[in-house]
Amino acid sequence: MSRGIGGHHQPVEGRSNEWYTPPHVFEALGIDFDLDPCAPAGRLPWVPAKRFYSIEDDGLTQPWEGRVWLNPPYGPHTAAWLRRLAAHGHGIGLVFARTDTAWFHDTIVAASAVCFVRGRLNFVPPEQRRASNGTTSNAGAPSLLVAYGDDCAEAIAQAGLGLTFAVRSRDLGGQGSLWEAAA
Repeated sequence: MSRGIGGHHQPVEGRSNEWYTPPHVFEALGIDFDLDPCAPAGRLPWVPAKRFYSIEDDGLTQPWEGRVWLNPPYGPHTAAWLRRLAAHGHGIGLVFARTDTAWFHDTIVAASAVCFVRGRLNFVPPEQRRASNGTTSNAGAPSLLVAYGDDCAEAIAQAGLGLTFAVRSRDLGGQGSLWEAAA
């Protein structure tokens, strides 16, 4: 598994590939989580989760219960983590909006809602494990929040972080599926 936990971007200028979700995302969502399976060692104080798994715990293989917050290792490991969240069926994931990938097509159709985040998120670098208005790093790609479960879909819809769609997958007789945008 990649060492990237929490934000998981490729190293920038020789720095770590660990980048953390900015606190304003959690403030906007306005909900608490039961589990963060991709937390850095020692956790982050602004992530509203009751339990945490770090890389040493291998959160991908541990039991998941309740509402999950998922900011997985980006790159080749994103698929496994998002597939696990989709199978779990209750939580919110923050990933790059890689609409061309197999994992996107495999997991989004099982979601309750998706939010295409407006603008680029500014992630918190690992040396700032406390929330501040200090240095952050602009994401290398657009981000997306994917919700599984009605309560999570409602949270991303009311958060005001970007364009949000309810996902109701309708089978088109072997020709794929149709997404219907919420009104």
